[in-house]
Amino acid sequence: MHAVTDVASAIKVEIIIATSFSFFFLSISISLFIVSLSNRCNTPCRKYITKNCNIQIIMSANFTKRQFVWLLKIKYLYLFSYSVVMEKYNIVFIETPFSKKSILGRRAEDFILREFASFDSKDGYIVKEAVYKDAEGDYFMPNAINIVLTLDAPLLRRSTVEDFVSLMRHKGISSMRLGARDAISRIRIGNAPDEGIFVKDADFLKIDSAKTYNMVYNLLKDRILDAHLTNGVDIVDKATVFVDDTVLIEAGAQILPFSRLEGNSVVKSGARISASFVRNSVVESCALVDYSHIVDSCVRANATVGPFARLRGAQIGEHCRIGDFVEIKASKLMDGVKASHLSYVGDAEVGEGTNVGCGTVFCNYDGKDKHKTTVGSKCFIGANTNLIAPVVVGDNAFIAAGTTVTRDVGDGSFTIGRVRQDTKTINRPQA
Repeated sequence: MHAVTDVASAIKVEIIIATSFSFFFLSISISLFIVSLSNRCNTPCRKYITKNCNIQIIMSANFTKRQFVWLLKIKYLYLFSYSVVMEKYNIVFIETPFSKKSILGRRAEDFILREFASFDSKDGYIVKEAVYKDAEGDYFMPNAINIVLTLDAPLLRRSTVEDFVSLMRHKGISSMRLGARDAISRIRIGNAPDEGIFVKDADFLKIDSAKTYNMVYNLLKDRILDAHLTNGVDIVDKATVFVDDTVLIEAGAQILPFSRLEGNSVVKSGARISASFVRNSVVESCALVDYSHIVDSCVRANATVGPFARLRGAQIGEHCRIGDFVEIKASKLMDGVKASHLSYVGDAEVGEGTNVGCGTVFCNYDGKDKHKTTVGSKCFIGANTNLIAPVVVGDNAFIAAGTTVTRDVGDGSFTIGRVRQDTKTINRPQA
C-alpha cells in the first residue's frame, strides 16, 4: 500500500514516442483521461502494473465502479495507441546451410519468401546465420514488431506468424521463440528482453538433417495435395501421388496412383494420368497418359500415351496414339498420328494422319551429327522400316514393311527397298 494525497501525481504513463500524428492525438486523449481522473479520486491507493503494456497506474483500494471504468478506458486507449505504433514490422530472414535445399519443386527459402512477399514490412533483411549471430542486436528496431525467420522452414505460413503476434498482444508477451527454446526464429516486440517463452508448431519445423527433410517433405506434400483436392482435382490415393508445388492442375483432372508431376507441368481438366512421370510438360484436356515417362513435352487434347512410352521434347497432336514401348524425341507429331508400338521417332516432323508401323526407326544420328526426317500427311510407313536421315517422305506415300529409305520419297509414291525373297526346296536328312 502506498498513501498519496494526489492521485494525479501518483499516475505514471510511459508511452512510446509517436511516429505519426495519429498516435500524437491518442496521447493527448490519454492525458485528458488522467486529468479527469485526478479530479475524481483522492484516496489511499495501491500500485497496479498492467501486463499488457508499459504503463503503471496507481489504483485505489476503494475505487467506485465508475472510477474503475475510467481506468480501463485509459488502459485500452493506451493499448490501442500501442498497437498503432507497433503495426510496423521488421522482418529478418536468416540464410542457413539448408535454405537452398530443393523440395517439391522449389528451394526451401523460396516457399518462405513467396509467403511473405506481400507482408506489410518496409524493412527487411536477408543475412547469413553467422553474420546475424555476431551482431544480433543490430537487426532489431525499437518501435517495431521484429520477426526473425530462418529460410530452412518451408512449411511456415504468414497466417501462423500473424496469429502468434496477435496471441502475444493478447497475453502481454513481448518476446517469443518459434519452434524451440533456443531457436533463432523469434518474434520480439521492440527491444524487449528474452522471456524464455517458446512455441512449437509444425510450421516451424526446420530442414537440418535427412530425418527432418523427410518429415517436412511429407507434410508439405500433403498440404499441396490437399490444396488440389479442394480445387476439384481427383486424386485417388494421396500416399502414392507426388506433385511439386510448381505444378498447375485444373479441376476435373484425374491423377491416379503412382504418379509423379514435377516442375512447370500443367494438367488440363479432363486429363487422366496413371502411374506416370511428368516433368515440365503439358497434358491437355481428355488426354490419357498411362505408365509413361514424359519430359519437356506437350500432349494435346484427346491423345493417348502409353503404356510404357517415353516422350522427350515431343509435341504430340490431338487424337494421336503413342503406344507401348514407343519413344518420341525432339519431334512434332501432327493430329491423328499413330505409332502404336515398338518405334523410335527422333528429330522428326510427322504429318497429320500418318501411321508409323511397329518397329519403325527414324535413324537420326550418323555417328557425329543429328539429322531431321520429315514425313508428310496420311502416309503409311510399314513395320520394320528404317528412315535414314536426312530424308523427306511426301504426302500420301506408302512405304512397304522392311524397307530402308535412304533417298527422298515423292508424294503419293510407293517405295519398297528390301531384298527379294528367294525360296528354295532343300532335302532334309531323314531322322
